[in-house]
Amino acid sequence: MKKFKLVILSVILGLLLCACGEEEQISEIQQVRNNRIGTIASSYAIDIISELAQDPEYERLFGTLTYNEMAVEVSNMGLNTDGYALANAISSFQKGFEETGAIISKGEPVITVDGNEVIVNIEVICERRNADIEMIFNNDFYNPVMTSAAFNARYTMAEKMSKAGLNTVIGMGTVFVMLIIISFIISLFGLFSKQKKPDKTEEGINKAVEQIEKKETAELASNSELVAVIAAAIAAYEGTTSTDGFVVRSIKKIKRQ
Repeated sequence: MKKFKLVILSVILGLLLCACGEEEQISEIQQVRNNRIGTIASSYAIDIISELAQDPEYERLFGTLTYNEMAVEVSNMGLNTDGYALANAISSFQKGFEETGAIISKGEPVITVDGNEVIVNIEVICERRNADIEMIFNNDFYNPVMTSAAFNARYTMAEKMSKAGLNTVIGMGTVFVMLIIISFIISLFGLFSKQKKPDKTEEGINKAVEQIEKKETAELASNSELVAVIAAAIAAYEGTTSTDGFVVRSIKKIKRQ
């Protein structure tokens, strides 16, 4: 029984030792992959993308190519990459160089494995400002393909805070301007929709005056003989025989006590 137990323990220990050896072997293989991909990123990828990004003939030479055609052209230079990733990488490097200037020297690659991806970070010293370059490759020893690359200029904490504050001010300013424009448009709607209401008091006065004038005209028409007598009397009083200059507009009866 004791011998049987010893055999089982020996088998278990053997399996554990084999597992440890296999893990160590896998780790060594991955380290070889990492070293190879780091060398490709540092020695080939950065130089090729930088050259294309700073080439004044880039648009003429590559502007009309498809992503696949760009990938083929760059593979002839020694870099296997996805065409879309290459186009984005060149654009990122172009924008970065506007702030940092050309690359003077490169640091050692720092490599991280994330599943089927190998992430390579390299610090670069540039003419005006240092930067960090991040590249991502598929985890393949024989045919590592670059799937992403970005050029990120380094900023101090004060610069980051200043930039964040400026972005906040611009954002808030844009919101306030839009609110003012909307308020102005709403006020215009109010002006267009308002209509002048008729003044009932003025309308009543006009009607009353009109009725009075009609009444007086009717009274003068019904008392035409009296009007003629009054006009003649006034003409005699004035010492004239013509009544053309006299106009009787109304006749009012005066009550005498």
